[in-house]
Formats: sequence, structure tokens, C-alpha cells
Amino acid sequence: MTWRVFVEAGAAGYGIFSVFWSALFLVVGVLFGVQQEATRAVAQTDAESVRAVVDGRRRGTSLIVFSLVLAVVVVVVVIATSPLWAPASLGADDAGLAWFVAIGAGFNCLVAAASGVMAGAGLWRQLAAIVALDGVLRVVLVLAVLASGGSIVALAIAVILPFPLALAAVLASAPRAILSRARVADGMGALAANTGRTMLAASATAVLINGFPLVLSFFTTSAAHAGLGSLVLAVTLTRAPILVPLTALSSFLVNRFSHHPERVGRTLVLIIGGLAAFAAVLCLCALLFGVPVMRFVFGAEFDLDAGSLSALVGSAALIGALSVTGSAVLARGRHGWYAAGWVTASLITLALLFVPLPLAPRAALALAAGPAIGLIVHLAALRRRPVALEGNP
Repeated sequence: MTWRVFVEAGAAGYGIFSVFWSALFLVVGVLFGVQQEATRAVAQTDAESVRAVVDGRRRGTSLIVFSLVLAVVVVVVVIATSPLWAPASLGADDAGLAWFVAIGAGFNCLVAAASGVMAGAGLWRQLAAIVALDGVLRVVLVLAVLASGGSIVALAIAVILPFPLALAAVLASAPRAILSRARVADGMGALAANTGRTMLAASATAVLINGFPLVLSFFTTSAAHAGLGSLVLAVTLTRAPILVPLTALSSFLVNRFSHHPERVGRTLVLIIGGLAAFAAVLCLCALLFGVPVMRFVFGAEFDLDAGSLSALVGSAALIGALSVTGSAVLARGRHGWYAAGWVTASLITLALLFVPLPLAPRAALALAAGPAIGLIVHLAALRRRPVALEGNP
């Protein structure tokens, strides 16, 4: 799809489209915290159904109402801040695309909350359906707009329309199963505070994952763009086999840890042990064959040594382990510790990027040390004795 947009819209049009896309999915990345908290709240309400029912009725908060209120807040915040970023990033003529960023983000609040309900309730077929429909509809609609010669506004509509369409389709397939699980035991205030913490952690996650290539661009010069390109490519490819499946499984892990707290330790040992073994094999392959394979596939311009490539694989495994322990901490209701682990990891990573080393080893060091310290924070949280209804560190 990216290649098609570039060919049809041209370099200038693609530039505007890519900035719009980045702005929208940056907010979507932050709103992933809504899905994580909704997953925990629904799973824990189910596990504590005796406490959550008073006189035959569930007490607490409706995630439907909560997500609608949050959607309005997000739309207002994006529009209110748009004069600060839209003209500079999108250009004066296309600054109005900020409205589509806001509307798309608002719809995504509803999708994130509904996805969290499905994950927390174990409705895995519905969750898989909404993820698949969202992606497929977006590709189809964008390609249709390009084929018809549509404007950048039409492209923006094609990008945001799958959010409500996918949600409506999945809700229509099983409305009672989904909506009946949307009331959770937490009050509105507690739910808002917890969601704020998970969104803070999601923001920090974006620095380590989605936003890291952009961060790297601030630590290089225009004369070193070839090296930066090789490094960004290596970071992206070495993460894919580890972080893509773990990210997809994060809601499942929150659900599992919530329902089976007695198995958290054993499950963590199995997952992280398997992750370490898998990463060790990948590191060895990267060390022995990584550079020749990368140059064969991407050409002689790929300029990164085998040691840095192997170190990047190891750093991806540490980020993956941080994601797994984060799910366990969140399932235990320790939102402050959950956010602290990710924020600490991001801050240390950013700080180490100022170390006077060549860019590739500096990036590998930063990406390894930050998540390692964040991992220690999460493990410390898990060693603390559980407290009933704990929501803070």
C-alpha cells in the first residue's frame, strides 16, 4: 500500500500522506493503553464476579460510556493542539487534515475499548475479526481512492473509515456477548486514573518501538543518512520476529495472568526462557550470516557490522521481555509500576543516546540498557506481596 501511494500521489503527496498517517497512528499507539486497561478491568471483574455483583446487578462503570467520554476528550485535545503541529508538519494548505486525525483517534477510542472487552472476556474470534477487518478494509479503501484519482482528503477518509466499520461489523455479529461484558467493577475515577497510567506507558513504549527510528534521526547529521538508513532498517527487521507476535499477544497475556495469578511465575519463566533461547539463536545467526544476507537482499549500500546487528537482536529480546512482564504487572493491578517500568526504560534509552560513541553501537547500548532497567522495575513490582484491589505502587 505504501508503494502504491508513493507511485500514485507522487513524492510531495506521499509526504503529506505519511505525516498524516504518522500523526494518526502515534495517537493510536498511545490509545493502546485503553485496550490494555479495558482487558485487565474486564478480566478482573470476571474473576471477582462475586464482589462485582450487588443485588443481582453489576456495579462500577460501563466501558461504553467511558470510551465515549474519552473519545470526546481526545478529539478536543487533538483539535486544540493542532495549531501547534499541523501547519508545520502538514503545511498550511493541508493543516485541515488535523480534523481527520482527531476524528480517527476518537473512533479508535471506541475500537480500543471494545477490543479490550473482547480480550478480557476471552472473545478471541471477535478480537481477531476486528483486527483483520480493520487492516483489510483500510488497504481496500485506500487502493480504491487511488484508483479513482481521489484527493488527499479522500485518502484521509479511507484511512479512518475502517475504525467504525470494523467495530460495527463485529458488534453486529455478537452484540449481546460483547455488550454484556462491558460493565466493570472499577468506578469511573479509578478507571480514568488507571487508563491514564497505561496510556503513559503506551507513550513510553512508542519511544522504544514505533518512534525510535524518528528519535535516531535527531542524533545524526545529513552527511550520515546512509548509515542511519542501514541502522533503521536493521532495527526494524531485527525486532519483527520478536516484538510483532508478543505485541499481538499482550492482551491475551493480561487476560491469562488475571485469571490465573497463581501461575504467573511459572508462565513468565517459560515465556522469557523461550524468548531468551530464541533470541540466542537469532543473535548467532545475525553474527554469522546477518551482514551477507542483508547485503544480498538490500544491496551493497547496507552498512552495519555484524556485532551491532547481533546486539540489536538481543535488545529486541529485552524489549519483548519487558512487554511480557508488563502484562503480568498490569494484570496484578499495579498500574504505577507498569508505567514506571516503561517510562524508566524510555528515559534511560534516550539518555544513553547522548553517549559519545558511533551511532550503531550507541543505539544498541541504549536499546539494551533501557529495557533491562525497566525489566528490573517490573520484576520488583511482581515480587511485592499482592494487596486486594491494588491499583497503585
